Amino acid sequence: MSRDMPLSVAAALTVPPLDLGSVVAGHRGLGREVLWVDIMHAPAESFVRPGDLVLTTGADVRQPGVVDFLTYLVTSPAAGVVISPPPEVPVHELLVSLAPAADQHDFPVVLLPWEVAFSAVQRSLLPLLTPLSPDEQVQMVIGRRERDDAGWNDFAATFANNLHELALAAGVTVKSSVTDDLVMSHFSPAPSSSTVSALVEAAKRLNAIQETAVSWVLLPPQQPVNLAAAAPSPAPVPEGPVGPTHFAEVLRQHPQSMAIVLQTLQPLIDYDRTRRGQLVRTLEVLLNEATNISAAARTLYLNRHSLLYRIKLIEELTGLSLKNPADRFQLEVSVRVHHNNEARTADARPARLLN
Repeated sequence: MSRDMPLSVAAALTVPPLDLGSVVAGHRGLGREVLWVDIMHAPAESFVRPGDLVLTTGADVRQPGVVDFLTYLVTSPAAGVVISPPPEVPVHELLVSLAPAADQHDFPVVLLPWEVAFSAVQRSLLPLLTPLSPDEQVQMVIGRRERDDAGWNDFAATFANNLHELALAAGVTVKSSVTDDLVMSHFSPAPSSSTVSALVEAAKRLNAIQETAVSWVLLPPQQPVNLAAAAPSPAPVPEGPVGPTHFAEVLRQHPQSMAIVLQTLQPLIDYDRTRRGQLVRTLEVLLNEATNISAAARTLYLNRHSLLYRIKLIEELTGLSLKNPADRFQLEVSVRVHHNNEARTADARPARLLN
């Protein structure tokens, strides 16, 4: 396998010891490109980077936070998830909870035997990842803490300050934020990979950083970064009036919000997929028309009777009533967040997928 070729999830599954895994959901997403191999343990680290192949033992859906973590994961721009369930965890419960959403979002889910060490998977795959060319632009650098260190926050803050000063001298603006596990630096305008690498190395030398303390990844501008769930501060407020799309985007990036959205809309999504229906679209139009039956029927090119039948189905499947203000609010928020997520997922999905 050539280091110069992008590594897809399908190709990664041919590399020992990951070849011992089996794809259980999201088969249509096997063409997603793997940019990094990361180990996360739900629910403590409910955030991912675009292109991450996530390795996790978080498989017991009976434990608090696990369902939220996995649901958020399969709607993210990550490459896929490799789950290694402990022997005592009922795999069936996991798949019933996770597989429908993974299939809906073309997100590969792989089960790996418990005996296979994640460190062995990382060692075999990381050398195969395609590095950025020296001339490729970089928008963000992420440093992830690799081991416990009581002085991490001071170290990361010092590194960020050093990088800021060095970047200014090079005519580049960089803004950094630090969490308990990450230092994230955003460059503007996006410099070349060689420039960013030189700046990071210089900042590391000033900070006397040890190579084994932090792992680094450079993200080009075309890779949408979904790190709001990990950031210590909210996403920046856009210029101009803030509309419902901005609120929906904030909720979309939060794992628990996405879990509630999918729980609310999944019966409608499943109905539409299996019966070629349009219940989600009908609900969206109906809410946009302030539940005005006549106006929604005109927009959907339906007669009143057909629309009323769809409304009855929507209420039966979700257990929510459009006449109840609280239920209507939950449905409207869910539809808007779902709409945003579908658009982002489509943008992040590779143009060519393996069937």
